[in-house]
Amino acid sequence: MKAIEIETRIEGGKFRQNHDFIKQALQEFEGKEIKLIFKRKYKERTRKENAFYWAVWIPILQRAVLETWGEIRCADEVHEIIKLNCNYEEKINKDTGQFIRVPKSSTRLNTYEWEFEFKQKIRQFAMDFFNVVLPEPNEQLTIKNF
Repeated sequence: MKAIEIETRIEGGKFRQNHDFIKQALQEFEGKEIKLIFKRKYKERTRKENAFYWAVWIPILQRAVLETWGEIRCADEVHEIIKLNCNYEEKINKDTGQFIRVPKSSTRLNTYEWEFEFKQKIRQFAMDFFNVVLPEPNEQLTIKNF
């Protein structure tokens, strides 16, 4: 077993849920060095948030790619471009000092990460690279006819 995630609640300095899973994880990793990470749990983004991203932002960015690069890119390709520029981790070669970006899955982002990190990076990327303003769900979208 390489990694395991267990959700629990801490009250009074003790784990209050999933004791059996925690004990099993301790047994699985017995004698091995581990990294213990405590991370606050946030609710996952909603289907409406995800649908808005795919139905509004992705098509806007597809058009921006077409207008900027003269290329038609499918929705998945545009999503990959976004991940590569807005949701990635850097892997460094310690010998050379070179690094690469490795895209991370956006499906694992919680509501906070989605709303206040990923979306803001996308909006900034869209503005900086394509000179495009991405609307929020509650904003009126103005489309220019040429």
